[in-house]
Amino acid sequence: MRGAKLSRLAAALGAPLCLLCAAPAHAEQPEWHARAAAAATYLERTWGTDAGWQASENWQRFPISDVMLDYQRRTGDSRWSGKIVAAVRNRAGLYLNDDDLWAVIASVDAWQVSHDPELLAWAASTYARIVTQQWDDHCGGGLWWDPKHSYKNAITNELLLHASTRLYLATGEEPYRAWALRTWGWFQASGMIGADALVNDGLAISETGAQCRNNGAPRYTYNQGVLIGGLNDLTAITGDPQYRAVAVRTALAATRTLVTPGGLLTEPSDQLGADGPMFKGVFAFHLGHLVEAMPDGPDRAEILQWLHHNGEAVWLLSAEGSRPVDGIWPGGSGQFGAAAQASAIALFLSAAP
Repeated sequence: MRGAKLSRLAAALGAPLCLLCAAPAHAEQPEWHARAAAAATYLERTWGTDAGWQASENWQRFPISDVMLDYQRRTGDSRWSGKIVAAVRNRAGLYLNDDDLWAVIASVDAWQVSHDPELLAWAASTYARIVTQQWDDHCGGGLWWDPKHSYKNAITNELLLHASTRLYLATGEEPYRAWALRTWGWFQASGMIGADALVNDGLAISETGAQCRNNGAPRYTYNQGVLIGGLNDLTAITGDPQYRAVAVRTALAATRTLVTPGGLLTEPSDQLGADGPMFKGVFAFHLGHLVEAMPDGPDRAEILQWLHHNGEAVWLLSAEGSRPVDGIWPGGSGQFGAAAQASAIALFLSAAP
């Protein structure tokens, strides 16, 4: 039995599989939901609290909660529904605009399930404060990352795009749709998206704002993921397929480029501290939602095959759910925690056909 597991692990981590090939129609599909359940149970047993999970960084409470909401939606397992809402309502330790926007998005998503009016009201008021006080004409537009207005970066503006689409889907109020289109229009022209379809971290800005250009900073996986999510939603709320087409292009670029020689998702640098273990989960979460919306075809088949390959490797490295998931998917880093565990849950859910 041990030899069989080692053989499967070697296959998962060795030479890249044919990621362009779809699995044979007759092949048995793994029980991805059961794997997600095992990882969620480990998350709860090891890092669960009365009001959520012990996220190492305050902002991570919110993507973890969104992963658990997705788990509940896809599996019907509502054991942690009260804990999800409690985690989302914990807004302690939020200092930057991207922190607030993670919380806005999770609050809207939790409201869609619980219909707690406080969640939607808080999300709407926080969103209004951010777009009123933190968007200006420096660099032709865009949201500042910090209240001191020192940096305009990708993640903050991608989160604004996604928060706008989520609020529109929840309320149907036209200003949110308009803000989503405005944000994407600025982002697309900002220079942060490279010729290879991948997003760099932010802008280098001159003191006058006359020069704003791609700063060449690393292309982290969550930068690709949140943009995919926002553009996927933008097609849903406008009916225009061009936005989802950009999302697919970004997804294919990331799954072909931001990988180890064995085809596993990786960051440009492993020196990301406590933030890093959540990044791949954010990417996997949004990639799974994109796959749900895509028609059958070679692009969808390629992405699903990539998800299956990564999912198999992570499952085996967790000793089939009996050990915590490493924050670096080839293993060996010892970066264990709620964020890394939630990232595995997101991956397993997204791999479900």
